[in-house]
Amino acid sequence: MLQNNEKGYTMIETIMYISILGVLGVILASYAGSVITRYKTGRITQQIIDLKKAITNYTAADEDYTNLDMTKMQEDKAVPLDMRDLHHALSGRILFGPVGNNTTEKYLFYITFENIYRKGCAELLSQGQFYDDGANLDTLIVNNKTAWFYEHSFYNTTSFQTRYEIKSNAGVAISIRPTMDQIMKACDDEENNSITWIFS
Repeated sequence: MLQNNEKGYTMIETIMYISILGVLGVILASYAGSVITRYKTGRITQQIIDLKKAITNYTAADEDYTNLDMTKMQEDKAVPLDMRDLHHALSGRILFGPVGNNTTEKYLFYITFENIYRKGCAELLSQGQFYDDGANLDTLIVNNKTAWFYEHSFYNTTSFQTRYEIKSNAGVAISIRPTMDQIMKACDDEENNSITWIFS
């Protein structure tokens, strides 16, 4: 009788140990997934800088950016290696090209990263290296409805407000350094935010 009880306890203990190991496995897998996502988000920051450099090098002999062609640059293998398929570290699509061909906008080019999750969007927008004097950032647009730009921006901000039906200055700020509250309001989609950087 005593042996049967001991066997019963051993079976219960084994089930408990397996359950504990299962829970620990789930916690570790979740943590590892979070670490990988954070790494990829950090990688995007470097990818934007690398792509910007690649574009300026590729167009160095041109007077302006009107001839910048994403497909041609990709075919010429001038896009950085880890973005050759025009996808960033979080697997979202990358778009880039000239902003326009009018008097001022022909000196601007844009880079858009799509499909960025909300926390990653906020993290990217709060990065300081995009806002210093050497960054040449002219305008920052999130989800095609919120924009930050300099007072004397080359980008046609009136056109932006008309194009996206923004009433008065709602969603538009004449400062290129958004606050965390503004960032969180702009990154309003859980999984599918887009950020466009316009550089001169």
